[in-house]
Amino acid sequence: MSKARRVSPARGTRAVAAGAAKRPGGGPLDLLQAAADVIAALPDAVVVTGLDRRVLAANEAGAQLLGWQASEVVGQAIAENVSPTERAHVASREDRVLAGEPQRYETRIVNHHTREERDVAVSSGPFRVNGELVGTVATLRDITEPKRAADTLARSEARYRHLVESASDAIVTLDANGRFTTVNHAAENISGYKREELVGQWFAPMLPDDDLPKALGHFQQALAGETGLFETQFYRKDGEARTISVTYSTPQKDEEVLCLIRDVTDQKMLQEQLIQSEKMSAIGQLVSGVAHELNNPLAGISAFAQLLLAEKRFPPDQRTAAETIYSEARRASRIVQNLLTFARQHKAEKVPTQLNQVLDDTLELRGYELRVRGIDVRREYDESIPETMADAHQLQQVFLNLITNAEQAMEQREGQHHHRLTVRTRLSAEAIRIEVEDTGPGIPPNLIDRIFNPFFTTKPTGSGTGLGLSISLGIVREHEGRIWAENSPQQGARFVVELPITMPRTSGEHAAVAPLHAVGSDTLRVLVVDDEASVRVSLQRYLQGRGHEVETTASGEDALTRLKASKYDAVIVDMRMPDLSGEQLYERLRSNDPTHAERVIFTTGDLVNEQMRRFLDGTGRPCVPKPFEFSSFDQALPAARRRA
Repeated sequence: MSKARRVSPARGTRAVAAGAAKRPGGGPLDLLQAAADVIAALPDAVVVTGLDRRVLAANEAGAQLLGWQASEVVGQAIAENVSPTERAHVASREDRVLAGEPQRYETRIVNHHTREERDVAVSSGPFRVNGELVGTVATLRDITEPKRAADTLARSEARYRHLVESASDAIVTLDANGRFTTVNHAAENISGYKREELVGQWFAPMLPDDDLPKALGHFQQALAGETGLFETQFYRKDGEARTISVTYSTPQKDEEVLCLIRDVTDQKMLQEQLIQSEKMSAIGQLVSGVAHELNNPLAGISAFAQLLLAEKRFPPDQRTAAETIYSEARRASRIVQNLLTFARQHKAEKVPTQLNQVLDDTLELRGYELRVRGIDVRREYDESIPETMADAHQLQQVFLNLITNAEQAMEQREGQHHHRLTVRTRLSAEAIRIEVEDTGPGIPPNLIDRIFNPFFTTKPTGSGTGLGLSISLGIVREHEGRIWAENSPQQGARFVVELPITMPRTSGEHAAVAPLHAVGSDTLRVLVVDDEASVRVSLQRYLQGRGHEVETTASGEDALTRLKASKYDAVIVDMRMPDLSGEQLYERLRSNDPTHAERVIFTTGDLVNEQMRRFLDGTGRPCVPKPFEFSSFDQALPAARRRA
């Protein structure tokens, strides 16, 4: 306990105060009483403690804060009202006050009555009487509620800051001049810029000129207090163009704009791919339906050309014309077949495949485009390469992607009017190497490692999906091969595909077609069922020329009537007819007339149709595709083959 003499805070001050001022009525003003009244009226607690750290005086607010009655608070040890964890801190601060250093600090006190702890802000200074230090005087302000509110706000801000920083979408704010004020981590990832590079930067230079007016219009709407959504392109720091979706609102009208930005580049490309896939599916269905209609007249043209060429007394000049008709009909037929195989989805099936032929079929698909673009096609084939087990349809898709990309690359190169596409094959070790080389601008070195990535494309929006090369990579890997790109020394790009040579497995099993036996002689009685007159007439003339008796009909129902009335050695049936399809006719025969069912030979112009192929495989009957070679029927008619 300090031995310092306890002095009343009023001692000495009363006389000084009395001579210091007078009341308006002329009498002396009691300044000490005035000060006491002022202190008593303060909302903040005022507590005077002596050198022994006991309360000398306190106003009403101070007594209530400490949990005492005003008459009881004097003489209480102030340490008892300080939170135990804060006592050392408060004692240290008060020692500094007694040393003549006023202090401002925060601490926690304990209410004597309720034992509730409260946060207070303390402003403490030395207390002197007649120049003698007698203790300290402190003002205490209860900051419990403001501090709790501040803590709650800080936690909320931290939570939302974490939420904003961990968001996968970019969240940014811009001032009224369109400059970034805050950005989150996702904004750095999407833009390629660091936070300090973005803050203070105007957004306009990051947008292409075509999209800038639209973006500025939406920015003005946002400043006016509107909310909205729009899509635009923007340039990353590395120059890559991306598509973003921007949702905006206005926290402070005319002052600030908040934007939620999502990179939708991959999503847009996927949508385009889905649209493209739907288009391809629609094309497949369309081509499948049209193929039969195209192949029927082509079959008639080809068949009559063959009949003309079979005439021994045909003049040479007319023979040349007939050969041209026949050749062009075959060419048109191959184009239709290539369209069918490319447009229709099918199950992967590896069979012995001649890659040079696959390349020729692919080039024929693009032949017209290559010619009109003035692209010279150079074929440098190694004719010694063997067949390998592969899916010709899938590889055709790979080669078509590479050739189409080469066309477009050469078309983009300015200042050169003569372009050349070189397709090269050669044998290397145990693999077949295919090269597709163009005379375009080549591939930038910084992109050559990325071109096989899904959705990566250097083409303008709407001109490519970025999936062609990634799909090609998958197909080549399925064939246990490799594909890569390089720049040609002669300028241009070169894509290289290496496929292993895989020999077919020999199972010793071969499909056999049951021979058709003539009734009584080598002359066969044949019924031709086809709704195309040109096909019926040409087959009738050819088979009659081979010594057979031939009847024809355009109706499946009429064919059933004829088959019920007479016996035929062979029934040539078209798969698609108006009244009764070839499949329906066969099923009726198999149920009611199995003998004739075993003598059916099918013809069709759409062998790519999966449902039709499954049916034909299930019957085990021969099928001659349209347009046909007459020799195909010779192979299906054993008696005719014996007469040849």
